Amino acid sequence: MLKLSQIKGVGKANEKKLEELGINSVFGLFSFLPRKYIDLGKPVSVLDAEPGALCLLEGRVEKITEPSKGGKHSFSVSFSDNLANNKIYFIAKFFNMPFLHDSFEIGQNYRMLTRLSNDLGAFTVVNPHLEKVEKISKLEGIFTVYPLRDAFPQGTFKNIVANAIEQVDDDRKKGGFDGINVDFIRAFKAIHKPNSVEEAELALSKLASIDLALALEIYRKSRKLTQNYRRVFYKLQDFRIDEYLDALDFVPTKSQMQAFSEIFDDMTSAEYMSRIVSGDVGSGKTVVAFFAMWLAKLAHVQSALMCPTEILASQHANKFEPIAKKLGIKYALLTSSTSSSEKKRIYDDLKTGEIDALIGTQSLVSDDIVYNNLKLAIIDEQHKFGVNDRAKLEGKGAKDVLSLTATPIPRSMALTFYNDIKISHIDKRDSAKTNVKTTLTYDLKEAVAKIVEAAKSGKQAFIVCPAIEDAEGFECYSIESFVKEFSKDFGNLSLSILHGKLSNEEKSQAIQDFYFGKTSVLVATSVIEVGIDTKASDILIVNADRFGLASLHQLRGRVGRDGSPANCYLHSGKSTDRAMQRLETLCKSNDGQYLAEVDFSMRGAGDFLGTKQSGASLTPIFGLNMNANILMAARCYADENLSSANLDYLLALTRGSKQRIQEFLDSLAQVTLKS
Repeated sequence: MLKLSQIKGVGKANEKKLEELGINSVFGLFSFLPRKYIDLGKPVSVLDAEPGALCLLEGRVEKITEPSKGGKHSFSVSFSDNLANNKIYFIAKFFNMPFLHDSFEIGQNYRMLTRLSNDLGAFTVVNPHLEKVEKISKLEGIFTVYPLRDAFPQGTFKNIVANAIEQVDDDRKKGGFDGINVDFIRAFKAIHKPNSVEEAELALSKLASIDLALALEIYRKSRKLTQNYRRVFYKLQDFRIDEYLDALDFVPTKSQMQAFSEIFDDMTSAEYMSRIVSGDVGSGKTVVAFFAMWLAKLAHVQSALMCPTEILASQHANKFEPIAKKLGIKYALLTSSTSSSEKKRIYDDLKTGEIDALIGTQSLVSDDIVYNNLKLAIIDEQHKFGVNDRAKLEGKGAKDVLSLTATPIPRSMALTFYNDIKISHIDKRDSAKTNVKTTLTYDLKEAVAKIVEAAKSGKQAFIVCPAIEDAEGFECYSIESFVKEFSKDFGNLSLSILHGKLSNEEKSQAIQDFYFGKTSVLVATSVIEVGIDTKASDILIVNADRFGLASLHQLRGRVGRDGSPANCYLHSGKSTDRAMQRLETLCKSNDGQYLAEVDFSMRGAGDFLGTKQSGASLTPIFGLNMNANILMAARCYADENLSSANLDYLLALTRGSKQRIQEFLDSLAQVTLKS
């Protein structure tokens, strides 16, 4: 296999510099991908150029200053921006280049590759590489930009890459080189030396699909190896669903009844249950979870329902209490707020089997807990938990796993990675369908006035901020800055504050005061995203562009839960076009599945694979963005190209990538429950 030292231009000094960039092989060199592409035939307006980043400008000479005497021999040329109809001006400063001065003439048009300066005033560039528009010879084609951290000049590194590609091509033509897969070579050539930006983008997509295909094939193999079959079957011969239906104070929907049937089939099948219950906010997923807990009780085994917050755990316990009482299920609530004496009683009763079902937070997997016969684990809002939390539940005996999520899984994700995972979709009942009007606003004071007006009329409202306290470099409203600026606007209205830094007692008090109507407005972080049932009718999300669509949809689901008219105000300051597109999409739709598809296409997989492993929005080896098309292409590549031998060969070629693939698969386990 060709070595780095054999590439033209790679002496000992350059080889050491490559190693500093983490490049230790020819494959590693090819894998060091450009960060940006600039089409040298398509200049941009100075208004659209990003300060500090390379950009291609085009302007007409309007004014030329005389060179300074001594020092750096500097002079300036004022240009009018050709891409802004010559109504916007920018200045090019030239240092130690007096020989260029006399080449400029008023009215000439120049194209220049340069960076907007961050510290020399607005619209200023320094020593740009430029050519007259009518005599372009070097500023043409596609300019690649690599993240070199000053280890190499861009041109030097590009020459090394070009030499490597040429040598590999020559070796392949002679039949003497078998080091790199042909699919990789084709992709790398188009990525490093593209004829167009579109060609580079297609090649990057191809590389991403191969990358994902490797992870997919490993995932498939691990699923086959870890397929679990029951050793002990549940005895549910006397099961009568009427008993459960009689314990409810409402008639379940058709989709809930279907989920009951699917869960019963799972728990009586030869394989352990691994099912996701997916449903929009307020669709009734917990009733489905309670059904599984009842089946566990009938089978004389224990169940555990783990929630991400104490608030949610407490609400589930309150909802479960009347059902459990009618069905004779002995249950307990366990959180970090549970008193020491109560914890001891719960631990003792769990160990002896006196408790049938346990509801709580991560306290359920405490080292001190010993279950008598735990077999069923239910994980609510499963994307809020890490892989280890579920592993601990399984380690305590749970083999059947039911996961609840209000974040719908994009279809492309489901088809690619979850086609062997069983999913129950719960439709929202008509009486629970929300009537929320979503409005985008840039005027925060006006939005606050609407919240105040609603509160004064007797309604309750949420105000959500993206942070608890102000932080340098995080230009958005925190609870701290919001309350400081707007507290006077609320007059005599009562406010509660809720965020993660409060004690459990303070959180509980804030929720109770709001729940029972003692306070009109609850100012909070996204901690309210999950599991707060109130009669609030209005919500203001401050700096909404800081949130993903999935989170915004969850937050919106906190209001209008009784079907009455409600309002969601999305405030945004200065933001990107992509962020604004997300917010505008939310204003147009209340469909959670549709929003999941849009969010996935715009932001990648991070929101769907869990907040703790959000890096899974990128492919594991090359760190490329994922989207629906890449996922489907990966599936096809895995089906058609990855035999066991080819998989082993490619994994050996991408040396050092196994750990990254495993981390990616652990992130998939956020949804798939078992990897």
